[in-house]
Amino acid sequence: MLENMTLKSVSAEIINSHSQQGLACENEACLQYVIDLINKTPRSDRSMTMAELRSIKKTITAIPTGKQRHLLRAVDNVLFYLHQHCAWQLPEPELKRFHDTQLAWMQLISLQAHDASTLYQAYQKYKQIFVQHRPELDIGFIALALSIEVAPLSLRYWAEVLNEPASIEIVDNQLTLVVMHQTPAARHPQQPSYFTRYALTPFSCRLLINYFNSEPDKITLKALHHALDQWLSRAPFYLGSRNTAQWQHCFQQIWLVQYQFPCALLLDISQPHRHVAFVPQQPHPQYKQHLKQIYDQDWVAPAYHTFTTHNVKRWPHLALIKAIKTQPSSQWQHILNTQFATPPAWSHYNIIANIMYFFTYDLIQFGGVRASTLSPSSISKYTHIYRQLAQYPLSYIEASDHEALMNWATKVYALFDKDSERWLMYNFLRFLPQLSVTEHFDISQFSSPLLSATVDPFRLSVDQCLVTIEALVSQSTGSPLQRLFCATALILGFYGALRRGEVLRLRCQDIIGDVDNPHKFTLCICKTAEGNTKNKQKRFVYLSLPTAIAKLIRIVIHIKRGCLPTTPLLGFNNESMTSRQLHYLLPVTKALKALWGANVRFHHLRHSAAHWLMQQGLQLALDLPQSPLTLGKATAAMLTEHRCRERFDFWLEGRPFSHVNDGLLFDVIGDQLGHSHYATTRWSYVHGIEWLTPLFSINDNGYKQTELRYLLGIGPVSNDVSRFLNTIAPDYRQATTHQKQHYTLMLTALELTPHLLKKKGFKQLKSVTTQQTSINEPKDENHLLSLWLAHCSDDIALTDSQQPTARRYNYQPKRLLGSLNKDQQAFSALSEFWALSGGHQPIIFTKQQRQALQQLGPMDVDVDTRTLLLTIRCNKDNGIYFQQVFRSPVFKCCQFAFALQHNRKTRIDKNKALIDTYFATKKDTVSIHKLNTGSTQLSITVRFIPQAPWLFQMLCDFLTHH
Repeated sequence: MLENMTLKSVSAEIINSHSQQGLACENEACLQYVIDLINKTPRSDRSMTMAELRSIKKTITAIPTGKQRHLLRAVDNVLFYLHQHCAWQLPEPELKRFHDTQLAWMQLISLQAHDASTLYQAYQKYKQIFVQHRPELDIGFIALALSIEVAPLSLRYWAEVLNEPASIEIVDNQLTLVVMHQTPAARHPQQPSYFTRYALTPFSCRLLINYFNSEPDKITLKALHHALDQWLSRAPFYLGSRNTAQWQHCFQQIWLVQYQFPCALLLDISQPHRHVAFVPQQPHPQYKQHLKQIYDQDWVAPAYHTFTTHNVKRWPHLALIKAIKTQPSSQWQHILNTQFATPPAWSHYNIIANIMYFFTYDLIQFGGVRASTLSPSSISKYTHIYRQLAQYPLSYIEASDHEALMNWATKVYALFDKDSERWLMYNFLRFLPQLSVTEHFDISQFSSPLLSATVDPFRLSVDQCLVTIEALVSQSTGSPLQRLFCATALILGFYGALRRGEVLRLRCQDIIGDVDNPHKFTLCICKTAEGNTKNKQKRFVYLSLPTAIAKLIRIVIHIKRGCLPTTPLLGFNNESMTSRQLHYLLPVTKALKALWGANVRFHHLRHSAAHWLMQQGLQLALDLPQSPLTLGKATAAMLTEHRCRERFDFWLEGRPFSHVNDGLLFDVIGDQLGHSHYATTRWSYVHGIEWLTPLFSINDNGYKQTELRYLLGIGPVSNDVSRFLNTIAPDYRQATTHQKQHYTLMLTALELTPHLLKKKGFKQLKSVTTQQTSINEPKDENHLLSLWLAHCSDDIALTDSQQPTARRYNYQPKRLLGSLNKDQQAFSALSEFWALSGGHQPIIFTKQQRQALQQLGPMDVDVDTRTLLLTIRCNKDNGIYFQQVFRSPVFKCCQFAFALQHNRKTRIDKNKALIDTYFATKKDTVSIHKLNTGSTQLSITVRFIPQAPWLFQMLCDFLTHH
């Protein structure tokens, strides 16, 4: 997509990606020549075939001069960039060549081995001198400390950090450093403003705090490079000058040897643009009220409509723009809160006007990506494409279906020819994932494949997942089975790392419980009649769930045990995929957005699963008994050694981790996610990097009192450090005077941080998270089951919220759940009733219908034959009463037989006309019997179709309920 957009940044980005690793790269002209050859082939995905690669090389080898050597090397440069930075799938022979590139990078690092060892040892000694004597800060020393304690970034990034005082942020009681992506592609208008986070040690954080407090002048890369050269030429380092790439290689050698970072992770922490972090979201201010509405149907399911009907006649976003046009921006929020407190209702047939309204509302409230406040003219510019969109409606049903939504977007996008208009449409499409109904929209299909793939970063903790599951099962709205299926969808997305379509397509035969371990399951993700996997490959996913969550999965499997193996696990028998999306995924999305922020969507469950799977794998590889990170109780429980081993038992098969090839770890994780390459997992799913360095023993020697004094901002010989140690270290209080004088505080950086955050300097830092969600993992395996059942009503007749005098038929009371547990065929019978009686539409019985039923008189009930028998006079009034009662949707699950007992002395024409007009339809059976004596009467037999006497009895109880 965006074929007409200029991609001048691509060749510069390729050169930059190679220089980051100190690798050779061809000039811009050669790279552009290769890019133009690649661009000649239209493509819908990020891949290149072997035939296409041969064609490109054939074109180049036809050049009769030595230029072809440079161009062939440029092909290698471009393909390396496309694979590493743009997530392209390349032919296998080409991938093997990349090992040579990685080897060249490692050789450059190894050349610095001797000096790196000298530098590391000298730094550790000088650090103690520094905290004792407190010399004047030098940017050379700060760059050195950051490179050794935070990450071996290039000096270009450190220069940017030292020019940004707001780069320090606290996230979940962790000191982090925000590093903006500075690649040429990051400044392209099509690319969002990405950033990543690094973990700051307390020492490096205090260094930066003191540096920023000194209000320094802006520094350049050249000045920082010179300062580092000068600093490391002195005692105790005595190192010669190097270029910026060599200094980075030197620092990378320290992380490789001293901290034992594997090559793949070393490359990750060395380049911020290899991963994307996110800002934790705030829950909706009225999230409790929003949770009560997650199961409400804010649409009416219409017939499937084409893209050429139901055009928008009123555009409510125009009223928004008009209201703020003449008002100062300081009044805009008040206008939104008063005049536009209630958004327009969703249209059944075309929601484009609604989407444009919410898009405009967000532009007014939050501004654009780079400017916090936009002018009314800018907002009008961003939204004026509504004129083109007017001719291309999008129904609610189409919007909820991934393929229909993508087809609509592709069709509309093709309308625009100018780059400026395409950019506006692209910007509008980027907003679609913010709304619950369109949260599954994939903007990456509209991004240039020659730029880094777009990513929507976010993840949830296990604690947040548990809170969401409890919210889903504990609402009073939504039927019991809908709430159970929604919770199951969330569990499969979070613990199984499944995509939306994979959750919907998962069949009963595709989930197998472990006979020896009731909380372990194997999922088969494969092609079904409803669709295929993204990479067209089958994979097996192995789950190890908390006992309470596993119980819900087992319940779903159990109640559907009588269904065909090919029946989807979620939903009723023969329920359409569109219906399952609307009723089992959309409520989950609404709950996620209400609880954890408007930007959260269902696909972030998969992001979360990838992150925690990576955490579990790394803990096994590093032999950590538990996670060193600051986590909620439920998340920490999932990261115990036992749970980590259990999660990877499909691979370990009972062996210690040391007995398997640990070099395969990332491949094993990728296989679980359906990824062919680790690069896909790293860029799209494993967000930030602040969680990585604490897993390695970077600062395991504890904190001496001289360093603690520096961290606390007190004098080099101040005894105030004793008060600090007395409050946090029980063993210090019990030590002798001599022991106290030589006491070392044995805490990790993460353990020390919460105590430092109360001290001067640290407590002024910006925190971007509210209180961390932390709940205990349920010990009772029936906890969630009991919570679900507690919100299932015993009554079959409930008061309707919209019509107080009406009664809503609750055909899923607790007694039905008991039937599903006992009767293997009960779910199939229930599915038949559900399909015949209107699906998910509520069954309402009004006061007028109840009165009409009373007017018809008593009914004879035969549970064994599942029939109702009415005998009434054949007249117009009874015909109207009959229609009011028995032509309502619930009785579509019944067959009707009419028997007219006709006195032979009266005319039959009138009664026949009454039956045809008010009683029978073409589907019904009508019989006429003449009577010699007696009055004419009409017998109506109502036969319940589903072969489930218990369902029939419940319906009879509802009809006779007062």
